[in-house]
Amino acid sequence: MLSYLKVENFAVVEKSEIDFSKNLNIFTGETGTGKSLLIDAISIFLKKRIPENLIRDVENKLIVEAMFIEKNDEFVLRREVNKGKSLSYINGRLVPFIKLEEKIVHLINIYGQNEHVFLLNTSNHRVFLDIFSKNNELLVKIEEVSKLLKRLLKDLNGLKEKNKQVNEKTDFINFQISEIENLNMEKGDDKKLEHKLKIFSSSEEILLKSDQIIDRFYQNESSIYNAIAENLNNIEYLKEIYPELSSFKDEINKLYDLIPELSSILSDIKGHVEYNENELNEIEEKLMRLNRLKTKYRLSLEELIEKLENLRVERDQLLNMEFSIKDKEKEIDKLFLKYRELNSELRKIRQKNACELSSIVERELCQLAMEKAKFIVKFDEIEPDVSNFSENGTDKIEFYFTSNPGIKAANIKDVISGGELSRLMLVLKSIIDDEQSSTYIFDEIDTGIGGKTAEFVGRKLRKISQMNQVICISHLPQIASYADKHFLITKEFKEDKTYSFTKELSDEEKIEEIARLMAGSAVNENVLKAAKNLLRSRSK
Repeated sequence: MLSYLKVENFAVVEKSEIDFSKNLNIFTGETGTGKSLLIDAISIFLKKRIPENLIRDVENKLIVEAMFIEKNDEFVLRREVNKGKSLSYINGRLVPFIKLEEKIVHLINIYGQNEHVFLLNTSNHRVFLDIFSKNNELLVKIEEVSKLLKRLLKDLNGLKEKNKQVNEKTDFINFQISEIENLNMEKGDDKKLEHKLKIFSSSEEILLKSDQIIDRFYQNESSIYNAIAENLNNIEYLKEIYPELSSFKDEINKLYDLIPELSSILSDIKGHVEYNENELNEIEEKLMRLNRLKTKYRLSLEELIEKLENLRVERDQLLNMEFSIKDKEKEIDKLFLKYRELNSELRKIRQKNACELSSIVERELCQLAMEKAKFIVKFDEIEPDVSNFSENGTDKIEFYFTSNPGIKAANIKDVISGGELSRLMLVLKSIIDDEQSSTYIFDEIDTGIGGKTAEFVGRKLRKISQMNQVICISHLPQIASYADKHFLITKEFKEDKTYSFTKELSDEEKIEEIARLMAGSAVNENVLKAAKNLLRSRSK
């Protein structure tokens, strides 16, 4: 929803600020006051290049700033144009124009002056028909199948691409498998080998230091063990006198018991320490090969073993590539059959509802003074194959239109005028309830109509505005009287310059403006009373 709009230095607008209603906003004014400038200003957000003649004073910036509310979020869009330089902002942050365009294109729909970004885009015709047909559930199914098909086709192409290089790649994989397998190592073997290498490299030192410990701690007459044994009674005696020595006595006993155990372990270690030069060389060579592969692949031993398993799986896949390709093709054929069935079902529903939509639109257009208009939903049935299937089905759908008898209907974008486009979209929008809170801007919608037709247009605008924001430029009292907010656009001339102003009307001012729309300059008490009655009838 467009909440606020500020325009500065734009054509005849020196500065204008507008707070919009979330429902129906009507702009009126004398002919030539620049009512369409509002749409031109908003369109600045959709145009990358801005004509220099739109800048009122070339010494100052042209600024268009708008605040939007989307669900619970507020954000501000801004364009600045000055001396050929154009800048785009979202929430005060400078962004490329395309980001601004992407943001606003889903928020605002403009009808009139061929600025519409919905009906003039042919792809949206399919969207509208599907909303009307309530095809959402079926489209979800087609989307799921389509996405799976795309993934399977991608997998198939990958398999075929691999198959082209299967021999060369298999040789390379076999080489990688061989050099990792030749290590003949399991997880943790590198730590074991490094420990064994350390023992072999230090065998003499291990034996020497073990002997020294055993001798000095246990076997020698002056060993620590004998010294403790000789003094145990002394400590026991002193402990009886000095209880604080008890804890020391316990620790000395533990040490006394620990020394023989330590000596036994060291004796066992000595018995298993041997120097084997051949085995030492084998360990060094094996660790060297391991370190070379670890450096080459930048992997640990555990990761190399994991890579080996992956290589074996990949080799098996390559060796069975032809079988894999055939299996994948069967899977795709089966899924494509399901896609064709869903596509056929979707086609039947669309064709059935296309006829109904055409009838409803033509009937509604009759009430808008377009009795001779023809609205046709044109189908091009396209059978699906791997090159054209999509998440929305394959058939091409376009809206064809003509407002004149004897003139063949053609694609909307080629034949429709701004006023016809506005009225057609008014009808289409009033037919469906898509529950999307968007902003719809209608210009030229009341061109060439009046009386009951204008009344019908007003009711349609009010209906749409109950779920979506509507901004409409009008010159008819039947339409303007439905406004939730009514704005008057005026023009003044000062010192050879033209100024356009926009003002939100009070209740009294609304009556006066509706009266002016009814009678022009011949406003009298009767006209004012009629205007007041018209406005009062809208509030019921």
